[in-house]
Amino acid sequence: MDRDYEFVIALADDAVYAIRLLEGVEIEQSDGATIGRWPAFDLEATADTEAEVYQQLLSDLRERSGTDPDAPQYQPLAAYAREHGSRLTQDDIAARELARLRAISLRWHVTDDEQYMVQLFKDAEVQRETDVFTVSAFGLDGNGPSLSHALQGLNRAISEASGEHDKPGPRFDEFTDWVRSHGERVSNEVLAQEATEKQGYLVARDKLTAITPEDIHAESATGVPLLVDFWADWCGPCRMVTPVLAELAERWAGRIVIRKIDVDQFDGVWERFNFRGIPAMIMFKDGEEIHRVLGFGGKKQLVAELEPHL
Repeated sequence: MDRDYEFVIALADDAVYAIRLLEGVEIEQSDGATIGRWPAFDLEATADTEAEVYQQLLSDLRERSGTDPDAPQYQPLAAYAREHGSRLTQDDIAARELARLRAISLRWHVTDDEQYMVQLFKDAEVQRETDVFTVSAFGLDGNGPSLSHALQGLNRAISEASGEHDKPGPRFDEFTDWVRSHGERVSNEVLAQEATEKQGYLVARDKLTAITPEDIHAESATGVPLLVDFWADWCGPCRMVTPVLAELAERWAGRIVIRKIDVDQFDGVWERFNFRGIPAMIMFKDGEEIHRVLGFGGKKQLVAELEPHL
């Protein structure tokens, strides 16, 4: 993430603003370290790189402001967005969501040895009627109360129509030809490296206990912070962070409890915990959120974000 990244902020009055939030950060170098000062929010962070500084500042701002647009502590951020951001119309929001959807690159497996990175939804269309989203592509539809739900439904429809090489669906050949024409084949070297990493991931994954959203209150009521990793098996960054979390669970035993929740197993989990991407690592104590880390920027950065809350 860099200073030109454009954030979308929704406020309590349903107004939505696009803003380059990090443009107000002042960066300087001192004794080999990178220092970032954010005068608008009276925040400061020090790290090895600018990217790490930005992540720490955003984490501090998120912790201070919370995620509830109605909360008093959110108002400085809301005021800043109104003053420096651009208000988006509903058409603007829809266009941005559609552009984001069409830009998503997915891994498509023809066989284990033949895989492609492909923008599967490059020709997708999105419609919204009241509170129902519909995502359409390849003559198939997915529906749901949010865009993420609708996309999950479309993914399921595509998977059923295509099937797999050892159990092909009615449109397997059609999808295979399309992916070969539009995708970029993953090299054998990358596949070999991923096979090694996958084995480490599977071992680490089995070390972390799976829970349900309803378990969070009890799991976090022991006096020790609970870190919940919201993940999915198809998520590349989730696979990267899992071995790190398994290691931290052992290193910080007695100081933290680390559990995982598969977002594909529970309807509405994205909206309930207010995140749009995974991995989303949320820390709880006595059932209340005390910190969150969105995405994975490396082990060092994750440790720096979590350790102050133990």
